[in-house]
Amino acid sequence: MASFLSMPNIQVVSLTGSDEAKSAGALLLLDPSSKKAFLYAFNMPPLPPGKTYQLWAILDRPVSAATFGTDSGNKGRIMIRRIRDMSQIKKFAVSMEPEGGQLQPTGQIYLSGAL
Repeated sequence: MASFLSMPNIQVVSLTGSDEAKSAGALLLLDPSSKKAFLYAFNMPPLPPGKTYQLWAILDRPVSAATFGTDSGNKGRIMIRRIRDMSQIKKFAVSMEPEGGQLQPTGQIYLSGAL
């Protein structure tokens, strides 16, 4: 995360918790030149067995960007190597999905934020 903060063109997206996760939140650091990103989520509801969180880039439809779990402190961190069509993304969202992720969101949205 520290290396991301030193990059000159970093965009920061704040994701806020939905009604089901009011105290949850996340910061998504985006580097438009490399199309890399770093997500730090906090106060996430504990994941039941067989579930994962999935980050969605919302263009005209949701596109999966990554899946991630949480630690014992309900925090999640993930480095995303490439986010496609970054210039066309309108917002980001995080849902809870079956392990391995889905092609489209099927679970509850826990976080969202506009670009």
